[in-house]
Formats: sequence, C-alpha cells, structure tokens
Amino acid sequence: MITVPTDHTELLRFAQEMIEQCRVSVGNRAAYYRLLNMIAETGRYDNYKSLINLLNVHLARAAAHIFSPVELKFTVDYDNVYPKKDLDRAKVAAQQLTRQWDRSNTDILFGRGVFESLKYGWCGMKQWPQLERKNQIRYYAKLLMPWQFGVYNESENDINRQVALCETTMLTLPEVWRKIWFLPDARALFERVRGQSQKGQMMSDLNSYFHQILSTAQLQTGVNGSTGSRPGGIIQLGNDAGYGVMGPLVAAETVQFHELWVQGDDDWVTIQLIEPDIIISPSMLEGKVMKNSNLLGVTDVQPYSTIQVNEVTNWFWGRSELVDLIEPQGLLSTLADDMRRLVGLQVDKILFFSGENKITDELYGQMRAAGFGSLDQNSKVEDMTPKFPAELLEVIKFLINEINTLGSFPDIMQGKGEAGVRAGVHAGTLLKTASPTLRDRSLIAERQCAIAADKTLEIREAKDDQTFWTKADTIQDARDTEFKLTDLPTDWRVTVDSHSSSPIFADENAQLILAAQSKGMVQTDYAIDNLPFPNREEAKAQNRTAEQKKQAMIQELMKNNPEVGEKVMLKMMTGGKR
Repeated sequence: MITVPTDHTELLRFAQEMIEQCRVSVGNRAAYYRLLNMIAETGRYDNYKSLINLLNVHLARAAAHIFSPVELKFTVDYDNVYPKKDLDRAKVAAQQLTRQWDRSNTDILFGRGVFESLKYGWCGMKQWPQLERKNQIRYYAKLLMPWQFGVYNESENDINRQVALCETTMLTLPEVWRKIWFLPDARALFERVRGQSQKGQMMSDLNSYFHQILSTAQLQTGVNGSTGSRPGGIIQLGNDAGYGVMGPLVAAETVQFHELWVQGDDDWVTIQLIEPDIIISPSMLEGKVMKNSNLLGVTDVQPYSTIQVNEVTNWFWGRSELVDLIEPQGLLSTLADDMRRLVGLQVDKILFFSGENKITDELYGQMRAAGFGSLDQNSKVEDMTPKFPAELLEVIKFLINEINTLGSFPDIMQGKGEAGVRAGVHAGTLLKTASPTLRDRSLIAERQCAIAADKTLEIREAKDDQTFWTKADTIQDARDTEFKLTDLPTDWRVTVDSHSSSPIFADENAQLILAAQSKGMVQTDYAIDNLPFPNREEAKAQNRTAEQKKQAMIQELMKNNPEVGEKVMLKMMTGGKR
C-alpha cells in the first residue's frame, strides 16, 4: 500500500515517478511487439511478403479453438449453501450478465483479446461505467495492447497484486473536454491541454519515430534489406508496405494521456495526467487535492483484467505463440521463394549455344518471340536449366506439417484422417490425446473470462439499481420475487457455464447432458439451458405448456378411468420400461 500525496506539487512528482517506473520496459517491449507483428503479417524477418505464411492462420485457428463467444454462458454461484430463493436470484443475475456481454459485444471483444494475447503474449481488457444523457449508465469495455500498459513489478503475474498500474494512450481534444468539463477552471485547463496537442500521431505507437541518428554507414530507408541493419528511428521513405508499424493515423489534435491506478491506504486511487504536467484527476482546489478517489466507483476494484493463455512464471507479459514457429516459417518462406524461381526457370530455360557466334540478346529475343530460329551448321543448343528437384515439394510439405505439429495442430486436429483409424471411438481417443495443450489453455482462457465477467457484475452491483424478479407467471409473482443485485449474498462468484467458451469441449458436454437427461438425472429445463438452443426461454415456455397439458390430461384420465390412468402414470415414471 502507498500513501498518495495530497499537495499538487508532491502529487505531480509522485505521479511522474510512478509512471516512469511502470513504463520502464515499454520501449524495449514495443520494439519486440513491432517485430512480432511484422513477422506475423509477412512470415519473415526482412519485411518481404512470404508466398506461404502460416503464422496468422495458426493464430486465428488456435484462438478459435481456445475461446469462442458463440455460446458463452455464465453461472453465478455461492461459496456457501443458501435457500432456493437465492439460487433463483443467482440464476437471473447470470442470465443478465450473459445478455450484457452478448448485447455489448464484450464476448467478441474478449475473443479478439485471446487472439492478440497469442500474438504478443499479453492483452488487457478495461471495463468501466459511464453516465450518459438522461442520467443513464452505460457500460463500456475495450482492449489494451501491451505497449499501452505498464505495471509496477513485472515479476508479479497477478494484476490485482500490483502496487500500481499505468495505462497510456492518446486522447483527442473532444475526449479531453469530456473528462474535464465539470471542473471549476475547465476552460483554462482545456487551453493548456490544447497547447500540448499535436496532429497526425500514430495511435498505436506512443514513442516518437523522430530521433537524431549519428552514423557513418549508409542508411537503409526502405524494406530492401535486413531489419537488423536499419537503425532505430529511421523513417521509411519508400512506398513499400511497412507491416511492422501499421496503425491508425489520426489527423485530429491529440495529447498523450496517462491513467495511473495506485493501491492507496484503503482503496485504489486514480490519477489522470496529461503530458507533461496537467493533472485532471483527482480534482484540485487551491493547490490541494479535494479527495483521492477510485474513479471506477467500486471499492477495492480496479478496471483491468488480464487475457493471457501462455503464462510465464514471474513474468507478467507472458510468451508469444509465435516464438517456436518463427524459424520454421522463415525456412518455409525461403524454400517457397526457391520453388518459385525454379518453376520460372522451367519456363524461361537456360540455353547454351555451342558453335554459334552471332547470337545476341536481341536475336535471341526475336527467336523466342517467333518460336523458331536458324543456327550455323555444326552448332547446337544445350538445355542447362536446373531440374526441379522432386525432394523440394516433400521438404515444403514436411515443414508445413511440422509447423502445424509445433502449434499443437497435427492432422487429426485439422479434420484429416489417420492411417489405421476406422472407428469414431478410436478417432475420439486420438483427438483427446492430440489436444491436451489446447485444452489446458482453453481452461485458462475460461478462468480469465470468468474473472472479467466477475468484474462486470461487481460494477453493475455498485451502479445498477434495476429491479429483477425470478418468477413472472402473474403480476403478483413478480412483486413477490423482485430483487436488486445488491440483495445477492456477498459470497457470490461468476464462472463460465459448462465450458461454453471452449469449442474443444462443446461436443463432450452436449453428449453428457443428453445422456444424463435420458437417465432422468437432469430435467428438460436444465438440458435446454446448457445446450445450444437458439431461443431458450421460448423452448422452456413451450416445455412448461406441454407439461401442464400432460398433467391435466392425466388428472382427467384418473378421474374417468383410474385403472388406465395408473398404467399411464407407471409408464411415465419408469420411462416406458416395466
């Protein structure tokens, strides 16, 4: 815990020191992430586009296996045992949470975060409430790239155990005004901020490209050369695509903005600073801090969640999925270039003319265009074109296969058959054996998704005064069962329901639920909730209507013909078996 100063001068000095400490590795990491992005986009180090690039395909395929938002569902449960009333409330709260993630596309955002974390090793998600027009609260979420974020201690993996967190981004002037309009000196403060703004900054890279370079070597300013021979800070002057530095270019005036979250004496304290020295939160009055506050409005909660499926012990930023695939992909790119050159030579031919002295480039070109030519007597033409080696295609196939295997995608994981496999049970066993790393990482992503959803519900519990109910057959039922999120027991927690975020578990869960329903272990409503029905509430309503009609029919039958009614009841109780 840290005591945050309340004097303006001391607070500014404190904030600048904390920001510098949190962002100590950003420069090195940004260069590394730029290199990773270039390799993922091109398939090689030299910024040329590879003929065969499997890296982006692998990232997309792995992300789709690990996390899919299509059928994502949450469950709210408790650490202790509670009456049915509280269990019903938890079920409604889970439905509301699932719908919020679905309607706000937070589930898709998290899925995109899984992709980015596979590429770079870490991705963050920030959630916050915002008061909109007509005093309505709207909930927002966005992804944070690792070069936008810094932590106090990079050897600590748990984001909630960090002493300080720092988010750095660029704000346009309208966004700045939205943050400061309510302050007493908002107009004067806004003019100061405008004086620090610049146009046309790269939003994805917060470090300037313009650095003074002193070198006696010839500088490379295009992509025709190794990236290792190009000094940092050199601007690319050619028209070649710069795959490593792609990002949105904003023509509007922007300013660099830091949002610092520090674990204070009794809560997280938010410090918002615009470079170089403009503090806009906490608010000041006559040089003193009016109140250190948590801008999220939820006690002891900060807005950031980690998305990271390749965790590394004592290293906050994790490991990129591409590390083991870069060199095989580089060799594949080189061999693909060799194959293209050799195929081209089979068409162009390398010919040797012996005993012929009058052949020139122009004459040879005319002969090729016409398709025939004349040579002197006793002269001959020899074909010196190198043969296309049959082994080259086999080596390329081998490399593609090895890249898939290193990425945990052998043939069985790509829907391809295996020699000697003739039964579905055998194939299922091989599939489970081939996918343990994907299963482990699916469970990691599922746990991190639950933590992010837990934060969503915490924010809603603190900010949302909406009334819900657990039963609505009649208006009186709704009145008798109404509740607010604050009425939930305090030991609730959010989990992902039935591995619904992990496609690799989907078929197993469906088969297990159907088998349990056929044995009478679970009821129809449970099966509807946990199977991919397009409209669950309508399906459950129809099931309830059918059950009511069945019960009414049995009662009528028992009244008019008790003997037949007993046989029908017995058949229903035994599932049609005596």
